[in-house]
Amino acid sequence: MKRSRIIFLVSIFLGVLLLGNLLTWAIFRSETFRSSVNWEKYSNPYKRNTNLKFQKTGIHLHTNRTWFTPGRNSPEEIETVYAANGYKILGFTDYERVTSPDSPKLAQIKGFEWGTNLRKRHFSVLGLEDASYDLFPLYADPENLQWVIDKLESKNGFVVINHPLLNESFPLKLLTQLKEYDALEVMSPFGDIPKFWDKLLSEKHPSFCMASDDLHYLPREEYLRVKTSGIPNWRDLSSEIYKQEGESLMRYLLVNTDSLDEKEILRSLKEGNYLCVRKMERSLAEPKLGPLGLNSENEIHFDFEDTPISVDFIGQNSEILSHTSYQNKGSYRLKPTDLYVRVQVIYPTAIILSNPFFQKH
Repeated sequence: MKRSRIIFLVSIFLGVLLLGNLLTWAIFRSETFRSSVNWEKYSNPYKRNTNLKFQKTGIHLHTNRTWFTPGRNSPEEIETVYAANGYKILGFTDYERVTSPDSPKLAQIKGFEWGTNLRKRHFSVLGLEDASYDLFPLYADPENLQWVIDKLESKNGFVVINHPLLNESFPLKLLTQLKEYDALEVMSPFGDIPKFWDKLLSEKHPSFCMASDDLHYLPREEYLRVKTSGIPNWRDLSSEIYKQEGESLMRYLLVNTDSLDEKEILRSLKEGNYLCVRKMERSLAEPKLGPLGLNSENEIHFDFEDTPISVDFIGQNSEILSHTSYQNKGSYRLKPTDLYVRVQVIYPTAIILSNPFFQKH
């Protein structure tokens, strides 16, 4: 009898969930496919000269503040670890919740992760006061996803497509239909995908890059250094039993901004005025960089303090247009046939990606 009642209640729950998703699928829809692109926005992401250069920024960090993730690290623990490793800005992105430390030591940009659906179609959303909820737990088509993006962008949120290859959640065909998202998670623990990004750019679907740890757990040795509890608790035991190995301090942004005020940081993100970095190993030192941008002669140039192994100027379909080895300085003049050019820098300790420079149409 008890088992029958449980089955009945579960059936009712699933039926309500399915009916609710059917209604949201039918009601909340927006047009997909781009009618036009603001090519000026993508022509030179680094044109604004800012007071602060290359501020180390960690985005897409999960904490224990969501009710169904209580075993994760606290915002304070995460901030302590990231601050000790040179980070200046953090963006916590708990599932459908805006989270910040009680007494933050680093600059914060408010954020949350949209998406609690079966397909793991997730967006990191930065710069908004309140989180939005996933109305499509079982199914969403492109028009539903576009409705979500439009809603978030209308509030001036910075919208990132997260881990597109996880569960094939955002295949190339789908991403060519969606529009007005700001960035694509090109560097992620679920795959570093610059060539996938090039396919989108080559089909005239521009976006900025994103590099993030998608932190779920601090690695055990980092957690033990910063844990706030004196007497071992169940979270300590969980770390011992499951040997949790999180991604941390590996993928981040270097943001150019006038100040560490949240509005200024969001402005720089919206402009694409930052670099994406993936370190080879978390304990390695960051390379010292320098100016990178587009000059009045239509040349993309760089001038780095530390000498890179190589610098590639990469164009349509991942073609290497120009290559330099062990050079601190270099440049590439845009040709009329170049749809876009992005810069890829390789050091012994890290790989660095610029945002794309698109030709004005």
